[in-house]
Formats: sequence, C-alpha cells, structure tokens
Amino acid sequence: MSHRPIPTPGSPPPNTAVRPGGDRRARRRRTAAPAVLIAAVALLTGCGGSGHAATSPSSSARSHANAPLPVRLPVPDGFTTTSGWSTAAGPETPDPQPGSSGFPLVAVAPHSGLVLVAAADGSRLQAFSLTSGTLVWTFRPQALTNVQPGVFVQTAPDGNEEILFARQGQTSGSGLSQSAPTVTVDVIPANSHGTATAAHHIALPVPADSPVSFATTDTGFLVGTTNNGTDSQATVIDAATGTTRAATTQNLTVPDCGASSCTVAASPAFATSAGVVSAFQQTSGCDQWGTGSGAPCTTGFQVGTAWTSTAVAPSGKHTGIPVAATGHYLVAAWHTSDTQTDPPSLSSAQPTEFTVQDLATGKILAHVSCTSADQLTLQPGSAQSSTLTSPNGRYLISGQVAFDLTTGTGHCYTSTATTKGIDLTAVGNDGTAYGIIHTTDSTQANTLYGRLPIVQDAADQPQRPGARVDLATGTATALDPAAQVPSYLAADGSALFRTSNVLAVYPHS
Repeated sequence: MSHRPIPTPGSPPPNTAVRPGGDRRARRRRTAAPAVLIAAVALLTGCGGSGHAATSPSSSARSHANAPLPVRLPVPDGFTTTSGWSTAAGPETPDPQPGSSGFPLVAVAPHSGLVLVAAADGSRLQAFSLTSGTLVWTFRPQALTNVQPGVFVQTAPDGNEEILFARQGQTSGSGLSQSAPTVTVDVIPANSHGTATAAHHIALPVPADSPVSFATTDTGFLVGTTNNGTDSQATVIDAATGTTRAATTQNLTVPDCGASSCTVAASPAFATSAGVVSAFQQTSGCDQWGTGSGAPCTTGFQVGTAWTSTAVAPSGKHTGIPVAATGHYLVAAWHTSDTQTDPPSLSSAQPTEFTVQDLATGKILAHVSCTSADQLTLQPGSAQSSTLTSPNGRYLISGQVAFDLTTGTGHCYTSTATTKGIDLTAVGNDGTAYGIIHTTDSTQANTLYGRLPIVQDAADQPQRPGARVDLATGTATALDPAAQVPSYLAADGSALFRTSNVLAVYPHS
C-alpha cells in the first residue's frame, strides 16, 4: 500500500510548482489530483495508488485517531482550521466559451451531504462526506482519450440527487473501429455506496470541428455548442430517465413585442424542470438603432411552453436576459431598451433591474435595480455558475446581486466610482455571504457578468482578494488579502475552500 501526504502551504507535492500560500481565488469548480488523501480517512486508494475502496465505518473509526490534521489554509475569521478535513487537488482548465458551465471537477451535492471530486483525466469520480471527508463511493467510467470531464449535481423530481459525470473526448479506436469524438454522460445516484455504477449511460456523437459545451442548472442538462449564451441545436438529457431529446431554434409568436406581437427565432440557452429556456431578439418591425423612430426592439426569453418574458416584464422593460436558474427560481436582468449593435450590459449608462421569478409562472418574487462602473456583458446563462441559494432557501446570490426571498428585497454589490464590485461565491443561512473582489481587464471572463471562476491565465498575476457581506444590512467588508474565500457554506456553518492544490472543509468556530 502507498500513501501520499497532503501538501501543506509552502510544501508543494513532488514535481509540482506551487506558489507559497496556494491560489487565493475562490473557485466553485476545480480539478482534483488523481490520488486523494482525506484527513478523516487513513486509506482511500488501493495498492500502488491505482485502486479504490470505500472506507467502512469500522475501519474509519479505527483510523480516525491516527488521521493527520487538515491543511491549515488562511481563511476568514469564524472558521476553525485545526479540525475538519482536506485533500490534495490541482488546477482546472478554464473553459473559454461564454455561457457554458465549463468542466468543473469539484461539486457539492447539498441534500446528500457529498463533495464530488473528479480526476483531471476523467478516469474516476469520487464522493466524499461533506462533514467527515470519508470516502462514500467511487465510480470508474468507460475509457476515453483526450478527455475534458465535468461533474454536475441535479435534483430529480422525486427530490433525490443525481450526479452527472460528463466527458468530452475520443473513443479508443481499437480493433477495426476508428477513433471518433464523443460526449458521454454517466448518471450516478448520489446515494450510492462503495463501487458505484451508473443508472444511465448516454453517448452522443459530436462533429470533430465543433467544441461542445455543457449548459447546466440544478434541474436540467443541455449539451451543445454555445455561442453568446445560446445554441441553435442542442440535446437535453433527462437525468431521471436517461432519455434525450433535441432542442432547436424555433420561430415563436411573442405577444407584447414592442407595439404589437412579433415572430422571432428563439434559441435554447439552458434547461430547467419547467422546460428549456430559449432566448430571442426581435429584428424587424422595430427601432433597431435606438433612433426613436418607432417601438424599441424586444429582447426576451420563453420558459418551456409556460410563459414568455414579455408577459411578465417590469413596466417599460423591453430587454430581458435570463442569466440563471436555480431550484424553483429564474434570475433575469432587464433594461428599458438596447440597440441591436450593442450587447446588453450592466453599466452606468442605464439601471439594470435584476429579478427573481417563479420558474413555473414568471411571477416576480424579488427585485433590485443596479448600476455598475464596469461594462459587464449580460448573456443568457452568464451567471449560472455564481447563482445559488442558502441551505435554508431564504437567500439567493447571483453574480453581483443578492436577494432576501422572504422580504422580496435585494442588494447590489456592483462597482461605483469609488468602490469595486464583488463576484459572490457562497451564502449561508444567516445571510452572511462571501465573494471575490472584481478586477476589470480585457479578458472575456472578467467582462462577462456573473461568470465563476474568474479566470486568470498568467500564473504570476496577483491573486484577487475577497470580501464578506451582510445581507441583513447590505454592508460589505474586505477580507485580509491572504484569506481564501469560501466556495460553499453548509447548513451547519462549515465552509468549503479551494486553492490550486488543496480542497478543505473547515467547521464554523
């Protein structure tokens, strides 16, 4: 049997160059190193480091007393780093396609209490207990080459969580078979144990010259080629049944489109439990250039076949962009109008009204109006990776805005002439939230509203500091520049932290 120690800050893994203190960015989606050591578990890998086995309760109890302490990362006040657990981890490859959910290698299944960690080469997916770090199950998929994997969590209609292990790669081309590009999605029940098996395995052939994206919410999964947040032809996968269906651009007759109804081409952006959310832009019968010569052009969306944005838009808002969905909610951004030449943006030119709407009916449940000193592009699905609710369901964060769903109010954490914006990453039951202080530069990742992780391509760039916000008062406070920012806050107050080489869970102090 072989054991690999967890690297401590200042002591990188063998043959690995690590900056002192690790990567201070909070990232919701990360790569995990193939060999993982959990502080609460003495043995996670098989002989030679290539096998896998779930730790039984009895062996876990025997080994707990001898388990090493977790790596002590610098964290904000309020967390205890002398207990909890940690694992070795590695950096993920950023996805350059805006509107895509990317290829996250770490995810949390909140209802099941699991942290999912995928191997960078897509050869393995492991599920660890969020509270103890105990290995619960391991899944090994069919072999592919040149793999980009991603792990996603979805809630089925019956309330159970399903884990989707999606991979883009090449078939082996063994025997007489030619190697071919493919996308595979394995659906694994979150309540698996030991050696997990997939309830469903879906293989989708893809064109060799078309990069594929995953656009996901916690109730829907869409595979396609994202372009500015939408796709002309995509495939929707039903995690509960393993079935697939096509989602394509369709012509819709939209009521209240400018001065009358209009026919528009609506393209799928992402999937939800209420159906596919499709976005459209009116191109005729309206004032395309903002000259005031006619009714303004309408930009909007439709949710399944249930409702269309024009029927529920705030008064005078002709531009609506569905930026995210989570649970029973859809988050949208609204403007009075936008010209056809400029993409909708969050800026100081005109206020952007952000709304939380009932996914089934479109009813507005909470709203807030914001401006920003930065020019941040708003696209369908652009804030999906930064949108989530607190464990008790009261608070919702999305990009640089936060809502109290009990009172229907919101707060803006956007930039002003004197303050920087905050890209929110995690929110707790008490209304405490954390985020990364936004830095404006020319990279698309930093000009697209709500996208996490905020990508930094150069390893020698200074790391972005974080902030803590109090949603009860709306106040924000900068953290110590060295402090890591939580990427998830659990119901018990514990937090998940992620650096370039460590994944750690610390309890609330």
